[in-house]
Amino acid sequence: MRKLKDRLHDLDKNDIQEKWQRLESDGELSTREKLEKLVRHNLKQKEKPVAAAPARPAPATDEPFLVKDFYYAPEGRYGKVRLGDWLALKAGALEVIAGNGAFAAIDPRKVLFFDSETTGLAGGTGTIPFMLGFGFFNEQVFQVKIFVLKDLDREGEFLRAVAEFLQEGGFAAAVTFNGKAFDFPLLETRYILQRQRFPLADLPHLDFLFPARTIWKNTFESRKLGYLGEMLLGISRSDDIDASAIPALYFSFLRSQAFSLIEPVMEHNAMDLVGLAAVVLLGVLYLDDYSLTGDEGEILGLGLLCERAGLLEKAEGFYQIAKEVSGRSDVHTLALRRLSVLLKKKKLFHEALELWELLSAGNDLHALREISIHYEHRERNYVEAVTFVEKALANVQLSPGQQQELEKRLERLRNKIAKLEESEVTSEK
Repeated sequence: MRKLKDRLHDLDKNDIQEKWQRLESDGELSTREKLEKLVRHNLKQKEKPVAAAPARPAPATDEPFLVKDFYYAPEGRYGKVRLGDWLALKAGALEVIAGNGAFAAIDPRKVLFFDSETTGLAGGTGTIPFMLGFGFFNEQVFQVKIFVLKDLDREGEFLRAVAEFLQEGGFAAAVTFNGKAFDFPLLETRYILQRQRFPLADLPHLDFLFPARTIWKNTFESRKLGYLGEMLLGISRSDDIDASAIPALYFSFLRSQAFSLIEPVMEHNAMDLVGLAAVVLLGVLYLDDYSLTGDEGEILGLGLLCERAGLLEKAEGFYQIAKEVSGRSDVHTLALRRLSVLLKKKKLFHEALELWELLSAGNDLHALREISIHYEHRERNYVEAVTFVEKALANVQLSPGQQQELEKRLERLRNKIAKLEESEVTSEK
């Protein structure tokens, strides 16, 4: 770093005297602090937008937006995946992750990853998505193209340029993270306000926030994209800008048009898109090879994902594995519970009963209730059914609704037992 005395030589001599007189009157500052302030003031006065260059593009004179491209090699490794492995995925590989039949014929190489940066998180017409980032495979390279609005009065032109890019790209589907609730509605609103058609409206949309919550719910405390990228892919964001600072940086950029202010935000957006592509890829690969998982909670999550997609046999397989390998009681219990539900659906009641009995040892309410139902309706053993209802009432912490439901069940069972005893007495006479 240059010494203070060297930086003082760069001061604007016409401005130095007036600025120094103001600083000299501040008795709370040391002489060195005054000189530092003088240097910083001079640098701000000299700050200008960066000239155009391949690595640091500057605003074009007449265009209301900036465009910057980032390129990532397919051999780049992020944790257990290579970005280029995405190109080997077969058509329909995203169907289970998406839980959407529209993805059955989608070519993964034609998928578009989308993320935006906005002037705030409140939503509504006052929030403007000033940065729109798109990630996609171009030949053998993962390319990120980022558009930045640099003139709020010309938003219509900005959105039109984005729409032209999307139309030319011929993308088959869109992938976001929390795009269903935030990015898509917000961007669609901006297009409507500009009397333009939202260009992503007709594309099948995978919001990976929901599968991420399912897969990693029982593994990580947070399912935020940045956190998952760090834990699963080793993408460190320690040098990244704080997301809360992004709106302020953008407004400063609007005032000064200094590219250096907005460049870190573009890099932040680009890394979000790389992380999104890699973490979606990891989820897809998990479904084909559970040995890639690092935690039994992930295996349980894959079972939940398959069950929701209607792939019950595949879900059962994951639950069986989670049950066998789990050293965590919470995952083991959930695996037994979900497995018992699937066995019941297949009418394998005795196999399901074995699992409910294992769960009942831990006073699992679901299991105790199912055992009671089994003995009441399938074996007509009302006395045994009463035993398990009473166990639930005595040992499980119940909500008022659960308490009421079990008490009604107990009363019904006792009435059945009484009628049965009365019938036996009558027949003996």
